[in-house]
Amino acid sequence: MLVFLAGMVVGRAGLFPYPLLNAAWDALDDWRENWRHYLGLRSKYLEPTTRTAGGVTIHDKDLAFDGLTFVAAYREGRYDAWLLDMDGRTVHRWDATFSRIWPDPSHLDAVGWDGSMEIHGAWLYPDGDVLLDLGGAGTAKLDRCSNVLWTVDRHTHHHVEPLPDGGAVIPSRVQRFAPQPARPLVNVGPNGFYWDDTILIVGPDGKVREEESVIDILYRSGWASVLLSTPGSAKALRTEDPVHLNDAEVLSPALAPKFPMFAAGDIMLSLRGPNALVVVEPGTWRVKWVQMGPFIGQHDPDFLPNGHILVYDNRITGSTPKLGNTRLVEIDPATHQVVWTYEGEGDQAFYGESRGEQELLPNGNILISDSHHGRVFEIAPAAGNKTVWEWVNLVEPGYAGLVTDVQRIPRDAVSWVGQPCAGGGIPVAGGS
Repeated sequence: MLVFLAGMVVGRAGLFPYPLLNAAWDALDDWRENWRHYLGLRSKYLEPTTRTAGGVTIHDKDLAFDGLTFVAAYREGRYDAWLLDMDGRTVHRWDATFSRIWPDPSHLDAVGWDGSMEIHGAWLYPDGDVLLDLGGAGTAKLDRCSNVLWTVDRHTHHHVEPLPDGGAVIPSRVQRFAPQPARPLVNVGPNGFYWDDTILIVGPDGKVREEESVIDILYRSGWASVLLSTPGSAKALRTEDPVHLNDAEVLSPALAPKFPMFAAGDIMLSLRGPNALVVVEPGTWRVKWVQMGPFIGQHDPDFLPNGHILVYDNRITGSTPKLGNTRLVEIDPATHQVVWTYEGEGDQAFYGESRGEQELLPNGNILISDSHHGRVFEIAPAAGNKTVWEWVNLVEPGYAGLVTDVQRIPRDAVSWVGQPCAGGGIPVAGGS
């Protein structure tokens, strides 16, 4: 009885050896799920699919927005950034091999083999440079020939947001191993720590100019309720990932007049943990606007030219949908009301248990990633949400490669495609 009671106290209070045992259990669970990946038998970035046809499977030339599609995806045995034409042919590739970019990664406690690194946050610049986040292991800017221009040697993750001056806003995180007085009711998780999500303001030289904690922003602004919405009244938050910042969108000067409650340069944050969007003012780092739900586990909120916000509503409920499939939700920030939704039907229905992006295209169409099914597709709202283009990343029969980032580039904006790389640049596919 005494041993049993002692075990209960250790578990409830998170005392030693509970964090150690819990971490060991998590590691065992990870091995059980991904043992094929760790033994080099099949990458964890390959997902089962019922699709039998790969490449471009739908292409309505009259309705689709013509251009080139930039994707971060697992294909051809590696996770790289690729540029595809409308027929799905590779016209350019950027080499995102971790060990090449960081031959001596002193900023990490442990480094997995290159096959364990994914791109989770990518942006293509007009001149062919790319900004890539490698899944929590750092962010790198590469030129079109994959030469490294600079790196951010931090635990960056999920998203990269370019700034007009050539810099970027990038989510990052710091591990905290004890509660802090300025953050009441925020405690460590079962493994003895919690992730403190931060916002990095990076200059055009890759140097971090400013860093601010999302948790501190919420407390400073009187919005601790966003953070503490899940544990219940007066209960401490005990989780490794209390915020799960997965996006930081900057309001551009061109769109700012459509959002009178905000100002150019304000940053919209997507906090997946509490199912919340917040808009903050850089500099003062105070919250201007909050919306919690109706989205669940959301990704990629975007400011729209009509003054609304478009959200990728994953509706995350585990490995299977229990509250409906993934959808897009358009919200009027002035009223907090949903004004439009899209949820695919039949073989166009999709469910993203994590990840996901959408992009409003110049002709009014929307480009969408169905990440876990290795699919990118374009819908035309003006034509009844018809799917007008679709590309399936079918790597092998029965398996699709993960797709994390998508961006459609006008065809006349990429004159560098096909140009040779000088100075010993990394070779790229497609003859470019």
